[in-house]
Amino acid sequence: MKSSTVKNQAKQTTYGRPRLLSHEEILEGAVELGLEGLTMKRLATHLNVGTATLYQYFDSRKTLMRAAAVYSLSDVPLPEDTGQHWSRLARDYVETIQSLLAENPSFIHSYQHTDYGFEVQFQLIEKFLHSMSARGFTPEKGMELFNIIGMAAFAGAIEITRQREFEFQDETMEVVAKRQFARLDANAFPMMAQALSTFTQTPEQKIELLLSATFKTIAHERGENESEIV
Repeated sequence: MKSSTVKNQAKQTTYGRPRLLSHEEILEGAVELGLEGLTMKRLATHLNVGTATLYQYFDSRKTLMRAAAVYSLSDVPLPEDTGQHWSRLARDYVETIQSLLAENPSFIHSYQHTDYGFEVQFQLIEKFLHSMSARGFTPEKGMELFNIIGMAAFAGAIEITRQREFEFQDETMEVVAKRQFARLDANAFPMMAQALSTFTQTPEQKIELLLSATFKTIAHERGENESEIV
């Protein structure tokens, strides 16, 4: 857990030599300010140091942003294991990760690219594997399931982010896609014409289709009744 004294330490005024900072102080400061639109100058002011000081710890804003994005994930509350069916718990993880990424698009590009990233992933995965082990999954099978829900969460977050971009223009992806398709020669795209409504499904519908098919396959392999799938 992050120290509660970091914020106060970061705002103390020092004179003479530039004061020393820890990586944690810098990352905590970045998270406090919010990563969207964060600049090195703004962060330096927040930490009461010169911009050059930050570059002694991180060689670029991009590097800092990646580390701060992953660092902030360490305090994300994970789904609670209350003994629910494995498919319900898996969905809870998808929803948690997807929501986090959709609300913080910079995480999508930052999550995989630092040493911190693997540490955070390992902590998250370990908890998930323990829960799945209690439900009869081997670590390998549990990991296969986590890979699937992780990919689903990332894909869902990207779709949600795209959808919100259209909403900022007071439109929807469905409306724009259909408008663009209407400009084409429908005779040249007969198959696409029939599948257009499926193409413009909501992110939730697309992820539901993926998870439903995956969970049914897993239930079949485990000899479970598909009706138990949530």
